[in-house]
Amino acid sequence: MPLPVRILIAGLVGGILVFFTGFVEHEILGWGSRTFSAVKNDDEFRKEIKGHRLEPAIYAFPSMPNEKTGPEMESFIKKWEEGPSGFLIVAGDMNMGKMIGLEFLSNVIAALIAAWIVSLISADKPFLWRWKVVVLMGIFGWVSLVASYGIWWQFPWSFIRDDLLCTILEWCIGGAAIAAIIPSTAKEKK
Repeated sequence: MPLPVRILIAGLVGGILVFFTGFVEHEILGWGSRTFSAVKNDDEFRKEIKGHRLEPAIYAFPSMPNEKTGPEMESFIKKWEEGPSGFLIVAGDMNMGKMIGLEFLSNVIAALIAAWIVSLISADKPFLWRWKVVVLMGIFGWVSLVASYGIWWQFPWSFIRDDLLCTILEWCIGGAAIAAIIPSTAKEKK
């Protein structure tokens, strides 16, 4: 089978496996959502937020200053430390079908990228080596993005940890399929 076809198949199979692994993690194991805290008097809180007529966006409180130096920034830091401070995400309409479709598409695109990279690996590298490369690509993405959310946005460690667990499990499973479907060039020549 030609390599471009193998890349497409590996990307599709890897993406499907990552998607369904994510489903198991979130819907059966409860990873991620188990780290959410409930707001007391939820209805009153939502009514207060609704009264501000906020459009779907991420809001910081206290408000971030335009100038990152001088008195504005000093005032912001003081307000932040006094608390409460944080970020509020106001969501738009919930279209579950669209969100699931976009999540699936993002998983397949990521798996296609991983499959293409694996296809570039030296011909003498065995399955385990190719598989580790895919898993490390997943961890690279987590370190580059999600860890920064914990650092700068102060996402709780439990949320950051669950996301790391999801990343490792998803790309261990998806990566195994990708590494198996894209064998080394040396194996192809036999």
